[in-house]
Amino acid sequence: MHTQIAKTLLHLQLGEPVTFKNLSMFPLLNGVTGSPDYLTLEEALQANLVTVSEVHEGGVVNDLKVTNRAPQAVLIVDGEELVGAKQNRVVNLTILVPAEQTVVIPVTCVEQGRWHHVSREFRTSRQTMPSTMRAQKAEQVYYRRMTIGDAYANQSALWGDITHRLVDMDVDSPTAAMADIYERYDVTLRDYEQALKPPDGQVGALFAINGRIVSLDVFDYTSTFACFFPKLLRGCALDAISYFQPQFTPLTSSAVQDFIHRVAHADAQVFPAVGEGEDVRFRAAGVVGAALVARERMVHLCAFTLPDEGNPFDPFTSLSRPSARWRRHWR
Repeated sequence: MHTQIAKTLLHLQLGEPVTFKNLSMFPLLNGVTGSPDYLTLEEALQANLVTVSEVHEGGVVNDLKVTNRAPQAVLIVDGEELVGAKQNRVVNLTILVPAEQTVVIPVTCVEQGRWHHVSREFRTSRQTMPSTMRAQKAEQVYYRRMTIGDAYANQSALWGDITHRLVDMDVDSPTAAMADIYERYDVTLRDYEQALKPPDGQVGALFAINGRIVSLDVFDYTSTFACFFPKLLRGCALDAISYFQPQFTPLTSSAVQDFIHRVAHADAQVFPAVGEGEDVRFRAAGVVGAALVARERMVHLCAFTLPDEGNPFDPFTSLSRPSARWRRHWR
């Protein structure tokens, strides 16, 4: 693994886990204080210092244009949903947009049935892509990086996943929008949000569903983590609803440590980032992820479990779609 990433991960401290229904959150702490030397996308949008738009009037499904007018870099995070313009998208990798520059960023559409403007610019939403979909996207981008070099995902496959979720979760969406699934289950998602609160000093979180690890996200500053935690939580909570099981064996702290060590020691490949820094891609048996390393530190890392024979962290061995009875329970 990249030396800076391994050093950061292996110095994390594991906090007390919190569980609500079938979703568990293991806090990751590092005790580092200070203020980020960048703005989050949400902060920059609120201050009218950045514009996210289609690349031109006709638009391109898998590219967007980001114009940063701020004297600071702007951080955009893997899986973050952008809504508006000609169709909703999610960001394919974590990006640090340089100060006072314009960059084109790779994205994936999460609203197949719309291709017309509802606004000239994008805004952020309250959630990321669900964790299991982020895992699929991460693996797809990994192989694109390794074979072609770009950072695009398999658009058709991810559209198919959204379509299946709409059917499984009994959601009517005229434009096949991921956002409509979140809207339908918003009341239940709020229950998860109320129950799972991050402690002071938290820079990352490992989430488990039904006692199986699904995702890990770590940031460089506590304030950055605090900004993105609600979005990450909603993404994991939607999967928890989708794959709900009332009984399961709780995940142990030793299993969490084992997973973090597996990520820290995974073979990694380094590519030029979109914007500042290095885009680090890694894959081990059943584990896939990426990190942005810039300004001599790990700005953000995300890691996910994937189905793989013999993988002790594989969440899909115990996750199954809910029955109609359980879907009615959540409605």
